[in-house]
Amino acid sequence: MNKENVLLIIWIIFGFVFITAIDSLLYLFTHLIYFVESELRLSYSFLQYSIPSITFIAYISTTFLILKRIKAKSDSEGIYLRNFPKKTFIILALIAIFLNPITNKLSGLYAEHNAYIQSGSSSEFISFYGWMHFGIGFSRWVVLIVLVFVYMNKIKDDRLKN
Repeated sequence: MNKENVLLIIWIIFGFVFITAIDSLLYLFTHLIYFVESELRLSYSFLQYSIPSITFIAYISTTFLILKRIKAKSDSEGIYLRNFPKKTFIILALIAIFLNPITNKLSGLYAEHNAYIQSGSSSEFISFYGWMHFGIGFSRWVVLIVLVFVYMNKIKDDRLKN
């Protein structure tokens, strides 16, 4: 395997870790919104619609901001960039590895605490919890599908220009 292929593989891994870290941050953000809304004693029926909506807006907004930043900052041609950001990669890897388990642990601890605060049945909580994770999964897939279409059209336009 030549140097260019190894570098390409490293950048693909970097992209995977980058996306996983951003997703972990958004997953934490969704849970934090749930904690705040729950502390405000909002009903599960309200949370059932607000959390997926906020999650979707957060995923779309984050994707837009990252793409805008990449477009503004990208001045190199081709796929092979010379300097691989090792420190950034390590930080992103740590976020990707540890943030989801920490979020899940905090969510479990909060659910134990919240059982005394929230007035609602356990079936309402289970329904809400399902909707919250549906919102997260739906947002992930919508962003991925939109990115595929955007960049497939970009490739098509570049081919037509050449």
